[in-house]
Amino acid sequence: MGNIEPESRLSMIPELKWLRTMVMERALTRGEYLMAGGMRSDYYIDKFRLFSDPAVLRRIARMFVPIVSELNPGLIAGTELGGVILATAVCQMTNVPMIVVRKQPKAYGAFADEYVEGPYEAGQRVLLLEDVVSNGKEVMAAKARLEELKLHVTVYAVINRGLAPIKSLIAFSLPRGEAKTEN
Repeated sequence: MGNIEPESRLSMIPELKWLRTMVMERALTRGEYLMAGGMRSDYYIDKFRLFSDPAVLRRIARMFVPIVSELNPGLIAGTELGGVILATAVCQMTNVPMIVVRKQPKAYGAFADEYVEGPYEAGQRVLLLEDVVSNGKEVMAAKARLEELKLHVTVYAVINRGLAPIKSLIAFSLPRGEAKTEN
């Protein structure tokens, strides 16, 4: 991974404040939304409004460098789709190889019926990255798939909406009825 020195948690405070501001200004929409896990919410975080800006994506990926230094994984994994974008950026920052965890196995090609794309070896430590977590069902299913392959998995997200026991850069929730944000 190179010579990446872990940062103290205190030094991350300005970055975390910046991330929360970016979410509020660029990615937050208000309305009535059906979430991936089936629950309803009066706000939605469109992470692609963050990830589509190369400077913002790089800055978010850089926030994972101290986590990678601390955990020292052999692989970075990303969940389909937003987690893959994030894992790719973190992989580029840290020189740690990556794998992809699909929601459904691919039905074609050399590795049909497999959920995991990319080389791995049983026993490796994996940092599994997710973009936004609401209830955690999908990312926990991805974790279970990796653990079936005898990989040791730590899950981390950019944003946790506060409903899942998953570590994240920021926990984000809004009280019902807070002023509408126009995007």
